[in-house]
This record gives sequence, C-alpha cells and structure tokens, in this order.
Amino acid sequence: MSAQWAEENLNTIRTLMERVSVYRRALAPVAITVGLLGLAAAGLAEAMGWTGEGRFAGYWLGVAVVALLAVLLLVRRQAMRDKEEIMSPPMRRVVQALAPMLLAGLGLGVLEVLAREHRDSVRLIALWMVLYGGALHAAGFFMQRGLRWLGLIFVFFGGICLCLHELGYVPVLKDNAHWLMGWAFGANHLAYGLYLKLTAKPTDEE
Repeated sequence: MSAQWAEENLNTIRTLMERVSVYRRALAPVAITVGLLGLAAAGLAEAMGWTGEGRFAGYWLGVAVVALLAVLLLVRRQAMRDKEEIMSPPMRRVVQALAPMLLAGLGLGVLEVLAREHRDSVRLIALWMVLYGGALHAAGFFMQRGLRWLGLIFVFFGGICLCLHELGYVPVLKDNAHWLMGWAFGANHLAYGLYLKLTAKPTDEE
C-alpha cells in the first residue's frame, strides 16, 4: 500500500465525514422523489391491471430507470447550485459502494424478464430488497448512520419475504406484488426522506 494511495483515501473519508450535514440535506429530496415515484408506479400498475408475472420484472426495471434519471437530475442540479463537480472523489466512493449489489439486482431482473417459465415476482422482490439493502448499508459507511439503518431495514424485510415465500404464502403476496413493491421502494423511501427533512438542523439549511 503506497503512502499516496493511503493519504488520498484518508482525505476522501475525511471530506465525507465533514460533509455529513450537506449530504443529509441532499438526500431528503432524492428519497422523497424516489418514494413518490415508487408509490405512483404501484398505483398505476394496479389501476391498469398489469398483474401478470410476465410484465412484473420488466415494468419495475423501467420504473427503476426513470427513478435513476430523476435522481441524476436532482444530483446534477444540486451540484450546479453548490458549484461542485457531480462525480467528485467522495461521490465516486459512494457509487463504487452501491454498484456491486445494484448490478446484481439488475442481473436478476433481466434474468426474470428473459425467463419464460418459473417466474416468481415475490422471490424477485425479496431478493431485490436484500440486495438494495446491502447496497445502502455499504454506501452508509461513507455517509451517515441513518442510511445504514435504512439498508438493514430493507435486508430484514426482504428476509421476511423470503421466509413467507418458503412457508407457502406466495399467492397472497403475489396478488399484491405491485403494492409490495410500492411499500418497499416507495413508502420506505418517502418516510426516510421526510424524516431527513423534518429532523434537519437549522445549520443544515444554511
């Protein structure tokens, strides 16, 4: 390990720790936006009757793309407002922490879309929750404790969904798969975003 590499990593971590309040303020609108999109997507799917197993994975992968684009636009706007580069060294660290689990979730979704038989939306939701929770927990090391807790919540409830799946509660969960996604990736993000916004310190708003 070179001294220069170690110093660069130390400086990056120090910068992240010093800017916890800034990232906390930036996360609030991102979480709220993702939460509202998740709930709206679940409501739209139910209203349109898109309940078939063949459409589930593709539909929610599309929703994820829309949510990602919305997040990128928000981050870009915040970076321009604060006169910072979007992919700063700290941001690259966060993206690197998120990437493995999110890519694994993407791979599972694509496999579900390509599969012609044995599609299982409940199992996919559970695995998505566990992988997403792991991604948030990893990124939380560079940001704030609350994000790690949110990640653990996703892992916990994803594990419960897997247990219910194995115990034979699939029909009940499958009939409400879109609402389950809306709760998991919509309501949880919305609650977290509102929590960040309501508990922000006066100095965070400056």
